Amino acid sequence: MHWNYRIIEHDKSKPAYFAVHEVYYDEKGNIEGWTEDPINVVGDNKTEVTMIIQHISADTKRPILKESELEKNLSKFGKNWGGL
Repeated sequence: MHWNYRIIEHDKSKPAYFAVHEVYYDEKGNIEGWTEDPINVVGDNKTEVTMIIQHISADTKRPILKESELEKNLSKFGKNWGGL
């Protein structure tokens, strides 16, 4: 299993909003789940926080995911929705 940071559009919420989450993938690269709550940037020092922000910045260049589509795709495979 691997993971990265992704922007998820919470399109089921009114009003909809966007947030950064950790998204988890299976060995085939299929999304298995994501953190229920958006991430917090916390580190032991400035360098660690800066590195996390750089990783987030790089990963958010990927396409935005829609929460409703994620849940629909997971249910097709008999999985529960992925909020971890």
